[in-house]
Amino acid sequence: MPEIMAKSQTSRSHSRVPVSCFLYYLGEGLVGTGKVCDLSVKGWRIDGDKPVTVGMKLTLRVFLPDQPKAIDVDGVTVQWVQDRVFGLQTVRMSATAQARIHKFVESVLKESGSSRVA
Repeated sequence: MPEIMAKSQTSRSHSRVPVSCFLYYLGEGLVGTGKVCDLSVKGWRIDGDKPVTVGMKLTLRVFLPDQPKAIDVDGVTVQWVQDRVFGLQTVRMSATAQARIHKFVESVLKESGSSRVA
């Protein structure tokens, strides 16, 4: 029975980790600030101060905890919106940015004692 439950909770192809870090998001005449609530290499959940719409293309500048340099992600698309919270899917990202996010996600999963690594 626990195996079935584990499979139903693993509907994403990449592990998401809870975080709380600052970001800017820019796109289509919009500059917003917000907080990353959780992230994976392919997806983000953001609590932002400026409204976005589904399908909007954005660029992110993310400040991960304990990292001196921001990560720029130049190709994300808004997948869903619920009040000020919205979900993003990464469409395009530099190899450097992807490696930094992947390493961060791995370290958070390791700290939480999870054996699943995206």
